Amino acid sequence: MGASVSTAQVLQALARFRASDTQMHQRVRATASLGENELRILDFLLREDRDARVVKPSDISRHLGISSASTTALLDRLERQGSIQRVSHPTDRRSILIEPTSQAEQEVADLVDAFEEHAADVADALGDDGRAAVLAFLASVSDAADRIGVTERVGSYA
Repeated sequence: MGASVSTAQVLQALARFRASDTQMHQRVRATASLGENELRILDFLLREDRDARVVKPSDISRHLGISSASTTALLDRLERQGSIQRVSHPTDRRSILIEPTSQAEQEVADLVDAFEEHAADVADALGDDGRAAVLAFLASVSDAADRIGVTERVGSYA
């Protein structure tokens, strides 16, 4: 049986991961000259592209939780940088789709993929029970994070 691990050690490891993840994203943003939301857009587009899903500007607005005007400004900047392209929807001429360019693939995906490949190797080494425990822990912690600062405004229009 393995060594005993305290709750404090788990929380310290979580804090270390969060700090490392933040620093990694800052390095990726600096390497690619991107802001936080721009990186989030490219990450979203690259994932959706890998899964062969089309992305409209409204999908990006929902994903980031920002207005359509803010989304448009971000997309304009990414397009000027050569990271995304706007293309006509194949069946709805009134709609446009947003796609990552090969430049975005090279600048962002290669860096993010390297991390995800390493994380997949680590997860593979855990075995079924270890992966199930990590999955349950991360789901619970994510749910807790999603609830923090959320207040219900019953009857309020503020």
